[in-house]
Amino acid sequence: MITITHDVTSSFYRSPKGAVTTGTKIKLRIALSEYSSAIHSVRLFYVYGLETFSEGYVLMRREEGVEIDGWLKENRLPEDAVVYSAEVRMDDEPGLFFYWFEVRFDDRRYRWGFPDKSTSGILSTTLKFSPRFCSNGSEAIPGFQITVYAPDFETPDWMKGAVLYQIFPDRYNRGAEFDESKALEQMHFPERIWHRDWSEEVDIAGKGSNGYEACDFFGGTLAGITEKLESLADLGVTALYLNPVLKARSNHRYDTGDYLSVDPLLGTNDDLRDLFSTAESLGIRVIMDGVFSHTGSDSLYFNRYDRYDSVGAWQEIRDGTPSPYTAWYRFDDDAEKQLKSPKASKVGNVIAPYECWWDFHSLPNVHEDELTYREFICGPDGVLAYWIKAGCSGFRLDVSDELPDSFLRLLRRRVKAENPDAYILGEIWEEPTARISYGSHRDFLFGRTHDAVMGYTFRKFVIDFLKGQIDAKGLRYGFDHLCSVTPMQALYSQMNLLGSHDTKRIITKLAGAPQPPKREDQMRLSMSKSERKKGKELVLAAMLLQLGFPGAMAVYYGDEFGMEGYDDPFNRRTYPWDAPEGDFTKRARKLMKLRASTPVLQTGYFEVLETDKQTIVMRRYLTEGGIDAFGRHVDGPKEAVIRIKRTQRGASGSITLDGEIVYS
Repeated sequence: MITITHDVTSSFYRSPKGAVTTGTKIKLRIALSEYSSAIHSVRLFYVYGLETFSEGYVLMRREEGVEIDGWLKENRLPEDAVVYSAEVRMDDEPGLFFYWFEVRFDDRRYRWGFPDKSTSGILSTTLKFSPRFCSNGSEAIPGFQITVYAPDFETPDWMKGAVLYQIFPDRYNRGAEFDESKALEQMHFPERIWHRDWSEEVDIAGKGSNGYEACDFFGGTLAGITEKLESLADLGVTALYLNPVLKARSNHRYDTGDYLSVDPLLGTNDDLRDLFSTAESLGIRVIMDGVFSHTGSDSLYFNRYDRYDSVGAWQEIRDGTPSPYTAWYRFDDDAEKQLKSPKASKVGNVIAPYECWWDFHSLPNVHEDELTYREFICGPDGVLAYWIKAGCSGFRLDVSDELPDSFLRLLRRRVKAENPDAYILGEIWEEPTARISYGSHRDFLFGRTHDAVMGYTFRKFVIDFLKGQIDAKGLRYGFDHLCSVTPMQALYSQMNLLGSHDTKRIITKLAGAPQPPKREDQMRLSMSKSERKKGKELVLAAMLLQLGFPGAMAVYYGDEFGMEGYDDPFNRRTYPWDAPEGDFTKRARKLMKLRASTPVLQTGYFEVLETDKQTIVMRRYLTEGGIDAFGRHVDGPKEAVIRIKRTQRGASGSITLDGEIVYS
């Protein structure tokens, strides 16, 4: 049977490799072997676009010569192998280019070359029948992918290869000047619960008939974070990502109450400015969490509980008093009737005659296309400009795949106008360049919206390997895929996380027991001594993979101590300040420091040297003269080799810098 060979990581088959800028001419080749009938024609078929897609094909020509023959022999292809090629210039608009190959024989038989899913689309597979698919962009297109991005796409250098530390503010540190009486002044709301003891367990019951509402507080403050900045800098932290700090009802604060005011439990706007300036003096940039797809129902803008001195959207629907915010929200057609019905007084807080985020009545969705909302967030005097002028270095965009592309483009223009060096990070859980949501491909990493995304795809490959769900070759294919489809500016500034406030603690995920269905059982279940031993080895191996792969090395607070926990709220327990610094913590911190102090591990070129079933060996390197992947001279070691071996009982790994072992 004929074999169609294509490898997107080989410059012979695709030149240039990886993502490219608009207008780039690309040469594509395939090698054909083991065919018995005469070849009639070979065609390259393609679909390209983003908001809309177009189709086409190019007749490929056969290549011959000593160079081609030598290459075929070097790569051990059969003697009858032949090479066909075609050149295609990418469109002048950023977008996606998908392609596949068709071979027609004189006897009118056909064969097709499509990406092999078992290799994450790196290698080709030969098919007797072309798969059926829709090519209008409303569903995944199963061709090889080329990401075509804007030529002026640049991301902040300070985020390339950074050590990023994520903090959930209520649970990190109260600070030396903590005044409990001030915290207690904020506990008068009936749903709120106060934890006097920092080491108490998180709440899972809530108060009253509404049950758990994430309204228990431990009293972490911004001043408490500022106090720890020097020690974070000593650990190698160069960027800090804070979960929401603005005024809100809940402890997670994704239900924004006032976009221009810090939550009084955390401190004041001046406290946040002081955190920004102190961090900057220590070489640390601070990223805020931007929550723009919804607000809180208990907010200045919606004001469902009459706790703000404003006429919110709820007041207009309930009382008829005009509000400047009502147009921001989508109410049911009969919302006013529902609120005035006798049933409404009995249902109370449960009734929600408005569009909510994932049906949480505490999170009314906003209408991001509404012009006054756009002006409020993205205008020259808006929320983004306000916090960047205060010293914020960028934003992580909560559920950014639920924000319209036009809003994201407007947001980028405002952020970059205020500070071209500011960073825009998107929360996207799937591979972002070919992400489809709301029925169309999205404009995520083409140079017009985000700088980078949270590396959940990276995380999945790492966890799958360390848990034995893929072998090292599968991990290599996954890493090669990410390098192939991601623009380099985004790849090197991506937040490569292992855990976050939305996931199980990484040690629990890698070595803990499966999550019980009931929260009561999740609270009681902790890891055994053997599970923790294995888990620590696996976490260190995962950090080695973070350290070796391009992007920011992200650490969720407490993971360096091996904090355990299943899903929210158990992944949000308080930081263990009284825990001893054992060998695991020392080794985790050593890896963080190595990344921060070794330029080749930040912006050096990346390649996988070798794999077997259990082992992967990666290399970061500089070219002659100490030149990094961005064409700049950097100091220090010229080569780093990172080896990770998975075992039945855990994992092991090592790092060498210019041949010298610095970690094992």
